Amino acid sequence: MTRYAAEISYDGGKFFGWQIQPELPTVQQAVEEALSKINGRRTPAAGAGRTDAGVHARGQVCSFDMEREWEPRRLLLAANAHLPEGVSLMRAAAVPENFHARFSAKEREYRYFIWNASAIYPYMKGKVCWLKARKYDWRAAAAAAKELLGRHDFRNFCRPEGGEQNTVRTISEIRLIDREPLVILKIKGDGFLHNMVRVILGNLEMAALGRIKPEEIKKLLDIDKSARADGGRTFPACGLYLWKISYDEKIW
Repeated sequence: MTRYAAEISYDGGKFFGWQIQPELPTVQQAVEEALSKINGRRTPAAGAGRTDAGVHARGQVCSFDMEREWEPRRLLLAANAHLPEGVSLMRAAAVPENFHARFSAKEREYRYFIWNASAIYPYMKGKVCWLKARKYDWRAAAAAAKELLGRHDFRNFCRPEGGEQNTVRTISEIRLIDREPLVILKIKGDGFLHNMVRVILGNLEMAALGRIKPEEIKKLLDIDKSARADGGRTFPACGLYLWKISYDEKIW
């Protein structure tokens, strides 16, 4: 028995998220079915992050056990031959037997793509969030983003019914990059709550529209009261990408 890690890319618009759900197509189900066919038995795959329906991935990582040793390239080709359209294994490597895609991860990076223009290239629809209005001050939003750096309780930046017991997370990097008309949020941290990145975008939008001053976003970090209702909207899933998972050890 040999443990492997694989880096996966997928079009979230074709799946109902990563995690297996009854009678719905999910990325985890597709990956496990492909691996099971070449492994000769049911092969569970543990993912580094549970992306929601519509969320894409450039660099999701999963770990799984194979009955025999595989040369990584052959494993990649064999698994991809059984995967449906919209998902591909991009890299594979043998890893120590105690490696776990989720629990061994040290940092996760997400990126959110906004197209801020009156018109959009048709092939970009479903891959970015399209904002038609041109009244956004993205410099103000970038200033607001910096206020979220560090370790905070982000309970007001997640889906209320998400059920997370511990809502404290550390954001090690957050940048809003304006490449007009493309705007990119790059965010890294030790973990993210349900809808956290999309809620953060909703509040950065409030700053970009002048509805709050950049420094006022810190009010949502006040854990003595529920300020979620005072915040912005939850941005759509289509612009969000799980970009990269980082580990202490070099995998690839």
